This record gives sequence, C-alpha cells and structure tokens, in this order.
Amino acid sequence: MVNLTIDDKQVSVAPEATIYDAAKAVGIRIPILCHDKKLHPFGGCRMCLVEVEQMKGRLIPACTTPVSEGMIVRTMTDEIVKARKLVLELLLLKHPLDCPVCDAAGDCDLQNLTFEYKVEKNHFTDEKFRWEIDYENPLIERDQNRCIHCGKCSRICDEIVSFGAYSFVNRGIEAKIGTPFDEKLDCEYCGSCISVCPVGALLARPFKFKARWWALNKVKSVCSYCGTGCQLTLGVKDDKVLTTVYDEDQGFHNGQLCNRGRFGYQFINSEKRLKTPLIRKNGSLVPASWEEALSLVTAKISEQKSVDASTVAALVTPRLTNEELLLTKKFFNGVVGTDSIDHSAGYAHAALTEGLKESFGITASPSEITDIQKTNLLLVVKSDAYETHPVIGFEINLGVKRKGVDLRIVSDKSGKLTKLPDAKKYIHKPGAELLLVNALAKTIIDAGLADTAAAGFEELKSALATVSIAQAAASTGVSAELISSLAIDYAKAEKALILLPIGLGYPGHGKDLAQALANLAILTGKIGKEGCGILVMGEKNNSQGAADLGIYPSAGGRNAGAIIDGCASGAVKLLYIVGENPVVSYPDRAKTEKALDAVPFLVVQDLFLTETAQMADVVLPAKSFAEKCGTFTSVGRNVQRIRKAIKAVGQSRSDKEIFAELIAGISGAKVVTDAAELFKEIAATTQGYAGLEFDKLTDAGCVYPVALSPRLVPVNAAVPAAEEGKFALLTGSALYHCGTLSLFGEGPMLVCPEQYLELGRSDAAKLGIKDGDTVKVKSAAGELTLAAKVTVRMPEGVVFAPYHFEAASINRVAIGAPVTYVSISK
Repeated sequence: MVNLTIDDKQVSVAPEATIYDAAKAVGIRIPILCHDKKLHPFGGCRMCLVEVEQMKGRLIPACTTPVSEGMIVRTMTDEIVKARKLVLELLLLKHPLDCPVCDAAGDCDLQNLTFEYKVEKNHFTDEKFRWEIDYENPLIERDQNRCIHCGKCSRICDEIVSFGAYSFVNRGIEAKIGTPFDEKLDCEYCGSCISVCPVGALLARPFKFKARWWALNKVKSVCSYCGTGCQLTLGVKDDKVLTTVYDEDQGFHNGQLCNRGRFGYQFINSEKRLKTPLIRKNGSLVPASWEEALSLVTAKISEQKSVDASTVAALVTPRLTNEELLLTKKFFNGVVGTDSIDHSAGYAHAALTEGLKESFGITASPSEITDIQKTNLLLVVKSDAYETHPVIGFEINLGVKRKGVDLRIVSDKSGKLTKLPDAKKYIHKPGAELLLVNALAKTIIDAGLADTAAAGFEELKSALATVSIAQAAASTGVSAELISSLAIDYAKAEKALILLPIGLGYPGHGKDLAQALANLAILTGKIGKEGCGILVMGEKNNSQGAADLGIYPSAGGRNAGAIIDGCASGAVKLLYIVGENPVVSYPDRAKTEKALDAVPFLVVQDLFLTETAQMADVVLPAKSFAEKCGTFTSVGRNVQRIRKAIKAVGQSRSDKEIFAELIAGISGAKVVTDAAELFKEIAATTQGYAGLEFDKLTDAGCVYPVALSPRLVPVNAAVPAAEEGKFALLTGSALYHCGTLSLFGEGPMLVCPEQYLELGRSDAAKLGIKDGDTVKVKSAAGELTLAAKVTVRMPEGVVFAPYHFEAASINRVAIGAPVTYVSISK
C-alpha cells in the first residue's frame, strides 16, 4: 500500500491508484468532467487540478497522476479554485447556454460545476458553434454544439463496447467528436455514450422532454431481460417508468447496460398492457372481474383434479421472481398434484437441470461472471454469446483488451467476439460442436494432460477411444492441427473458463453439449478455482432461479414438448401458461397452434395479449417486475433483490398474488405473499440458499455457494447430415431482443423491428440477392417470405434468423432441430 496525505487526511491505497482514486477513498470530492471509473484516465478536462507539495505547488491533474509514498496533496486552495473557474469559462465559451430546453438540465455536470464555482460571467468572448444536430438516430440525439470534448463517448465505445462509433476528428478550434466518414450515427444503440456524457451533447430520445431529472424518483432494481443480472435504476414519475438512470457504482458492470436494459423499459407502461381479466364468451375474449375469472379457473382445475390431476399441465416463464416460482410450484405440484410443469420449451434449461446436474451434482454453473476477467484462456462456445448477453460481452471485451485474456471462439459463424484483438476462432460446420468438443477431450487424454483420477475417467476414455481426430476434422470442418492446438492450449492454461449461452433459439445447446464441455473442465482440473470452470448463460432474467426452484418435471411428469404433444392428443385437458408465448417462441408453430387449439381449457397469465393469450379461454393480467418486489437469481448464482417502483398497471396482479388466491380457492389454505416470508422458505428448502436473508441482500446481491461432485460423463456425438443444394438455417438471438418481451419495448423495436434472414456475401451473389431484398425460405415444415440481410460473418451455405418475431416467425420453418435445411429463392 502507498501512504499519502490529502487535505490533512491520511490515506492508504494500492500502488496503481491515482490521486483522484485516493481522494475518493476517503470521501474527498474532486470535481471532474472527463473521468469514469470504467475508463482509462484521460486528463482532458483539467477540472481535477490539485497541488502536490513535492512538486513545488504546480497544479497537476488528479485523475492521471499516480500516488507516491509520502505525497502531500491539496485539493481546494485559492489558486486551484481560480484555475477551475478559468477552465469552466473556457468550456462555456463555445457551449450554448440553452439549459431551459436541454434535457440534461439537472443531470449536467457542467451546469452543476458552473453553479458550484459561481461562474457568473465569462472573461472571454467568441462565437458559438453551429454544428448540425443529428436527429436521425432513433435512440440517440447528438448535438456537437454542447460537446466539451471530454472524449468519454469515444472511449467507452472503444474500450468497453468495442464498436468504435466515435472518434476525435480535426484539430484546434475545428476539433469535434466525429463518426466514420462524418455520417449520421449508426451503431449498436447501447446508449453507453449517453450514460457517460457529462453534458447534453448526447441525449436519449425516448426520454426527451418527458421530465426533469430532479423530478424523478430513482428506484434500484434488476433488469428483467437476459440472465446477466444487470443492476439498474429506474427513473419514475407519476407512476410511470420514464427512463433508466446511470450509476457508475452500480453492479459488477459499473452501471453499463445494453440496448435492451437502457431503452427497452417502455413495455412496463405500454398501452398494450393487459389491464383487466378476460374470459372467452361466444368465441370472443371479453373483460371480466377477477372474481369471475378466478372462480372459473378454480372450478375447471378442481374438476380436472378430481378426475385425473395428471391431465393438468403448466408452462411457466423464468421471468417470474423466485418467490412467485415457489408458489407456482406449490400450486401445481402440491395443490393440483401434477408434475407436468416446465419452462423454456424444456430443452432451453436442460444444460443446467440435466447436464450440469449429472456432471457436477448441481443445477447451476460452478463459475461466476467475475471469473471472465480473472481467467487466462476463455473458451466461448458460439459467437452469439455477445448477442444473448451483451453486458457479459462487455466483460469479455475488457478481459481481452485490458487483462490480456486469450480468447478462443468455437462457433458455426463469425461474430463480434471474433473481431477482438488476437481472438482465435474455430468455425465448424452447423451442428458439429458436440463432436468438436469430444475431439478436444480425446486430444487432451491422448496427450497425457488429463486427470486420470477424475471420477468416470475410464468410462470416458473408453467412450472416446473410437473418436478419430482426422475424421472429426473432416466432419466438423476444423483442421486436426487446430483441434490439437486448442486442446493443448486449454489444458496447459493455468486458468481456463468456458462460456455456453443457452436459450429457446439454440435447440442444440442442451444436456449433451453442457456435459461434453464440463468434461473438458473436469479432465484438466479447471473447476473450483478462480477464473476456471464453466459458465452456462441462462437466457432469461431468472433462468437460474427457475432451475434452482425446480420448475421442470422431476417425478415422471411431462416436459414442455410432451405437454404440447399431450394437448394435441387429448392427454392434457387443461393447460396453464404463465408468461410464456409458445406460439412464437417454441419450435414448430403449426404444431403448437394446433395443440393449443385442441386443449379443452387454456389459461394464460401474462402482461400482454400475446399470440398465445389470444387463444386462451381465460386471460389473467400480471404485473411487471417494476410493480412488485422479490428476487431474481442471475447467471453465476447471484441472488438479487428487485424493488417495487410503480403501482400496478390497471387491475393487474402479481403472479404470487394470483397463485395464492388459486391455492386458497382449491385447498382452502391461506398463503402468505410477502416476498421476505416466501424467501425464508426458499432459503430453508433450496440447495445453496441456506443462510441467505431477504432483508440483508445488498444491491450487489449475494452469490450462493455450491458444493461440486464432478464426474466425467460420456456423450455420443454425430453431425447432422447436410442436404445437398440446401442451406443450413441456424436460429438464435438478435442483439436487440430477448425472448418476445422486447417486442413490447420501444427501443429494441426502433432499431430491429422485423424478422430477417442473414446470409453471407458469396451466397447472396450466387443467388442474385441484395441487402433488403425479399426472399422465400422453404423447409419441410413450411415457407416464409423474409427480408434479406447480407453480411460478411456467415459461412458459405449457412444462414441465420432470430426467433423473437411474431410476424413471419421463424418457427414456421424451424421445428426444433439444431440445424434446419432450407431452400432460398427470390
């Protein structure tokens, strides 16, 4: 530690700290405009000037000056104040004084410092800039006239987002923050630049003129989209969520959000929200009271329970809180008596609930998100990890660019991650990842780099004996040399971590692939240590919680696929769907629609009248995450609290309130709905949660511990046979969407509003297709007309489509296989 004195206070900090860091550590505030804790020091604004006695009183920037032993620092002398006022005058020289109409007023660092330092007049005069304001970006308004050249937007886009949408251009008085070729801003629309802008040069257009910052009630919560568990602060006024508020001290991600988290909040107060229960009468859904709706549901379930409880089934979203999932399970397993309850189409959680359960004895990842920057070698399966979990993508960017993490990507296509410095990619044939991973395990064993004492070693060795690396190379499309080098590098790395994204768009990422990857970690002893193991990235905000709470059949009940089949065959008489939209998000839309149409009684509990809800006999309006409190468990086992920010929209009720009433209506038992009380039961009954207390969960949450029982599990692998003359269709996630919920968020829909088919340039040229052309996509299951998106990342013969959209939904041609072969024509 380094010892120094700041304003007569003794400080001890790490050697790499700056004066600014040291001052902040003891509560001494130094004004600054160009600094953010996530970014490299810049020293551009000169507001943080301080005096160091050993430097003969010379003023130096606190944010770029490292501490040294015995340093004596002054932060508020008359000379310093005078210098800071001068800096502010120079900044205000070109800055327009349009605070009354600037959306940043009240949240503007320049405005606040001008007030604090009493800059009442300017000793300098000059003409103001007259830069053209960029209004064309749908989410980000860019006004160069207000820019103070702090460079934070350019730096965050380069250092963390790794997109590079901004850069300094020109010199001297003509200098400005520019875009490539000085075109309009076209980027990933994550809004990171807005979050760090200290003035009003960059504004969130969806929030413009909605409210003043000081009028907002700020409520801390957790994002309800993907499973990363990003903490966010909701800006609330008049019981409406109007924006998200940036806080650099929030979460492992330091307030960093993706497009969905920053701009997708509009679904909370959407005009499309369900506000009253609906009951089908004379073929149409009509408004009803809660009493009428719940009485009908209770009567139907009681009737079916008395005949055969196994004919009742449920499909439940992992977007519910842990407390709501607890009551959901209690209701169906305990009160109704059915084990036919599942989520995420059954296959999208199998990597956790089946794969890691057998490999490690737990239904969770043994690793944490923070391991990403602590590892030496990071093996990412699927470049889509950036699209499914963008903020984890930022962590990967930081690991590679700042910590020197050796990034390896095993994928069926290129992506943003493959562009990172020194990243090595292994592009395999569609559906060949399982064979490729087995070939890596075989190589490690043959090279004598495996832990022969690992449980199940002999069985795995015997099972892999028939694997030929040469044949695997031919089948996967990855050369034997590359397979060998990757296997050896992984085995010899001091610390290595594997990332596996899962979700409804990835039917091939299930039990077998998770176990094959777990085999690599167990074989090389890379488990139970910092920066090692495997991180299975659940798709939804509480996918891990749903696995922990057992929202899947465990006593012979039907899984999601069998439930759909049971609806079609008549074996399932009553289906209760909570928050899922299987018509759009499950494979094989025609089959799903037919099944839901055939089931005698269908109940849907949701925020919106989705395509699935439109088929229901009863529709119950549920609350969003912003209207209730409880907990989510994110990727890496972090249990976090969400807090109520607004009143219920319309007559909507929380899922726990609904199930508590149903339990009381059928069994007569009174159930508590208080989140803290329900969490006590979770802590007492759920593996890993023992000792956790609801009221003691901090904003950062708590990562629950796991006890591993590692065992090698042999996995059979085969590559799907290609169909001559056809293209391999892959499905997955688009960067701007998560499931189907984001379709109701204004931000995501402004930048990615419709379905598309992505194909490579060479294939497009052969077919005579240009970007934006309409193409026909046909499989054995059906046919679609889609807009073509021509890119450079798709291998020849491979095409991609996201699974989120209702219009032209890709599940009309994709029926659940890891790869669907299709024909394409104009």
